[in-house]
Amino acid sequence: MSSIITHDFYETLELDRNASQEDIKEAYRNLSLRFNPKRATESNAAFYNYKFHKIAEAYIVLSDPYKKGIYDNYGRNALYKGITDSNGNFFGGFKYTGNANEIFEKYMNETNPYSLLNEFENRKDQLNSIFGSAYGGLNRKKEPPLQNITLSLPCTLEELYNGCIKKITYKKNTLNYDSRTTNLKEATEKVEILPGYSKDTEIKFKYKGHEGSGKENSDLIVKIVEIPHTNFRRVNKNDLLYTHKISLKDALNSASVIFHHLDGRMMNISMDEIISPDTVKMVKGEGMPIIDENNLIESISLDNKKGDLYIKFDIQFPDYINDKKKEKIIALLEEK
Repeated sequence: MSSIITHDFYETLELDRNASQEDIKEAYRNLSLRFNPKRATESNAAFYNYKFHKIAEAYIVLSDPYKKGIYDNYGRNALYKGITDSNGNFFGGFKYTGNANEIFEKYMNETNPYSLLNEFENRKDQLNSIFGSAYGGLNRKKEPPLQNITLSLPCTLEELYNGCIKKITYKKNTLNYDSRTTNLKEATEKVEILPGYSKDTEIKFKYKGHEGSGKENSDLIVKIVEIPHTNFRRVNKNDLLYTHKISLKDALNSASVIFHHLDGRMMNISMDEIISPDTVKMVKGEGMPIIDENNLIESISLDNKKGDLYIKFDIQFPDYINDKKKEKIIALLEEK
């Protein structure tokens, strides 16, 4: 089972999508100071390092009008993998190089960043600085990590074929202003469903789960649940099986198979044989999109490759045939 880690740049900087450039800069300043690795303790060093890099990555994208425009209009996948417009122009292809410290130093070049860190530390709750982990906390036994939040997200086969954005609402323990006690509050996340996701897909939102004093936030894990389709069924993960209802007359006449695919396209598949209940027609490359969930940078399907589509037939026999017609049909079938 694959786990896909995802996040939203605006949520990383705790901003809405109407944020100005000044809002983006201010958010980066505050959060890069708050989660600077120099403030981390041994127990939360990994968490701070992760947050520091994600904050830097979000700032690089949202502070650049070109990158921000691609992200806002086409999404994270297009930003990373690139997108070609109708005129053949290629946009995107961004790659985060892990230079969070360089970005921080450049942003703070007019101020001593370490004095800013000290200023931030001095604003912390005095009770936390006097009685918190800086003193007696060192002798405490290591507490177990916070429990992850796991949710199921039902998706139709059309949504898994085409991709979509869905919103989930869940409840999590959130730290109060005293940084010690928590309240159960409602939270929302937007989940990007990429073409090709399946019931085996798990999407992990790092540190979006429960909050707790002196602990790393837990993760939010979203598991895809596939809603059964009336006519299509997913087989072998990347293939589709379509059941086509056809009259006995059309079956004997080898009529073309006409139906709407999961993306709305009208399909017209010609048949070169009399159709029987055992007939199965294979259409190459018309199955589910193929996605590599073990090598994702929020990637889309691999070069638009797809599995295959298999068509089987549900032959509809007439409810009633009078005796004369029965005799004629039997006579025809008995002819050699």
